[in-house]
Amino acid sequence: IKEGYKSFKDFFKQTYNKKIIYMYIVDAFIVTMLIEMFSRHSVMGGIYYFVVNPYTIICNAMIVLMTLSVTLLMRRRIFGMSVISMLWIVAGVTNSVLLVCRVTPFNAQDIKQIDSAFGVIDKYFSWKAVVGVIVIGVVVISALSYIWVRIPKVDHKINIPRNVICIALIYAICVGSINLGIGSGLLSLKIGNLRDGYSQYGFVYCFVNSLINTGIKKPSNYASKTNEIKKEVDEKKDVDKVEERPNIIFLQLESFFDVNHMKDLKYSENPLPYFTELKEKYPHGFLNVPIVGAGTVNTEFEAMTGLNLDDFGPGEYPFKTAVADRTCESICFNLKEYGYSCHAVHNNTATFYGRNKVFSNLGYDTFTTIENINLPVEDKTKMGWAKDKYLTNYIMKALKSTKKQDYIYTISVQGHGSYPSDPDNYDITIEGINDSSRMYSFEYYVKQINEMDQFLVDLTNNLSKYDEKTILVMYGDHLPSLGISEDELDNGDVYQTEYVIWSNYDFGYEDEDIECYELQAKILGQLNMTAGYINNYSQKHRHDDDREAYLEGLKNIGYDMLYGEHLLYNGENPYVATKLQFGLNKVSLSSISKMSKNDNTIFIYGKNFTNYSKVYVNGEKINTKFVDSSVLTINYDDLKDGDVFEVHQQVSEKNILNVTNKVVYYSEDLDDDLVEGLGYFGEEEYTTKHKNKLQKDK
Repeated sequence: IKEGYKSFKDFFKQTYNKKIIYMYIVDAFIVTMLIEMFSRHSVMGGIYYFVVNPYTIICNAMIVLMTLSVTLLMRRRIFGMSVISMLWIVAGVTNSVLLVCRVTPFNAQDIKQIDSAFGVIDKYFSWKAVVGVIVIGVVVISALSYIWVRIPKVDHKINIPRNVICIALIYAICVGSINLGIGSGLLSLKIGNLRDGYSQYGFVYCFVNSLINTGIKKPSNYASKTNEIKKEVDEKKDVDKVEERPNIIFLQLESFFDVNHMKDLKYSENPLPYFTELKEKYPHGFLNVPIVGAGTVNTEFEAMTGLNLDDFGPGEYPFKTAVADRTCESICFNLKEYGYSCHAVHNNTATFYGRNKVFSNLGYDTFTTIENINLPVEDKTKMGWAKDKYLTNYIMKALKSTKKQDYIYTISVQGHGSYPSDPDNYDITIEGINDSSRMYSFEYYVKQINEMDQFLVDLTNNLSKYDEKTILVMYGDHLPSLGISEDELDNGDVYQTEYVIWSNYDFGYEDEDIECYELQAKILGQLNMTAGYINNYSQKHRHDDDREAYLEGLKNIGYDMLYGEHLLYNGENPYVATKLQFGLNKVSLSSISKMSKNDNTIFIYGKNFTNYSKVYVNGEKINTKFVDSSVLTINYDDLKDGDVFEVHQQVSEKNILNVTNKVVYYSEDLDDDLVEGLGYFGEEEYTTKHKNKLQKDK
């Protein structure tokens, strides 16, 4: 054993100092193999992939080698290699976990969603799992610390010029291998179906592709094609010729699809009786959406803008890139040309996916979210998601909030994953699933969409009684993350949900299967609303025989609007971000009142409070009790003159939506002249004592 250890030590020392390139190559292939095993949730699956896809594996390993090669400039090479290898393995494990939770693989754009991920982590993982991850993290950091201390540095002077040449050579070979793979068809720069792409081309290649390949690439014929579109598409709208201007509601139902399309499943009763009835009576069809299992905002992006997500980088979230800091044509801006007010309603937090900023860039006037909804905290799903039945009230309030026509984009959340796999007593039972855990998850999911189906009954009943013409377009944003495969569906496509167009008056829409980015053009086209280049162009060409030419033109328009020179608009972006109001009615603070000198209960008066209203005194959050929409109370025993009160609408410490006006407290025993001098600080800020007098003065 001693001799063997000595031989290994001598071999390691020789390799480490003189022939370390062999160690790099072996490390790159081992890391790549481990990642593919994680991706396929199978050791043998990873080995099989290695055997049948040698060129793809070489390219993936070359990318890992390329990242490892920078440590040739370090003396602590083993430490550097260990850190980089561990980062790749962590990415591979993350991908493995996400494939279970949401079906869609891990890509570089997910890193930009980390703030949103923290907001829902408790709905996907138990506290034990979180603790386990923390423990593993501690072990990894300890191991890296041990390597830093115990593994020696290289014992010779590093030849910087030679090693830089070596690194450049590795990069050149890697890039050349990838380009050769793309040219021969063994690899692809464009990855439409992420799940299939990752499986075919390997995690490492696809992840790096998603990191580098973002946005819409400049079309080769950008200027000429865009100018041709400008001449051919009459973007000018004759507003006076549009006679029919109904209210328009887009209802995006979270993870909603008709489970009757599952070929081998039988239900004790139809989970979606009303949705089935709607499809029989109203125009409907399959809706091709850009994602499966997760990524709701990508369906939103296509529905709101009319742009094709396939034109962007693989796995990209335009809400975090393309429209995060710039405006773009949208259905809102187009409908404003016809006098519409535009509202968004969502029974989850406003900051999720950055909607609180993006919706301003897309032209919405108001955004009502859970922070501004009086939702009973206890009336949520088992996984903590708000139930959709409460949306009806706020949709109707949005319709009644203005005297003109309204466009409302409603984002449901009840059907959101994850789906618990423990048994429960559900009204609807399922046959046809052998895996008990998956069956329990399906039964939970079926319960949620059954309640969502009842929500549709309530909503359409309310809308049918409304005295203004209204169109309701309802559709699922994507299939649930339940591991559903094409073979299990009678339509054979996991990227299809369904839509139905309902209205409270007679209209002439027809059944057809459409892309999500064509939804705006279908709805507005029937109403002769042609505002907007994207909308107008799609109305004219989405039924063309030359589908490829239509999509190429759409790509040109998208590039021009988001990344190009705005040739369509003579060099200037015509769309100005709106001043987005959170909630249909502003939350405001009016006055502060102490119950008595011997009681530390303080009453905070105002308007439009919810159970997510939190009182802050001098910038410090105080435990708040919600009484009703006009009253909050706190226990505060250190109240003194000059204390500044404000109310934040927030779900958690990280999700603070907006702040009310400030009210400064003054006790009633101050000199009257001083109170009058200090008591009035703004439009709705005044002291308790002079409330009535100041109101009269105003």
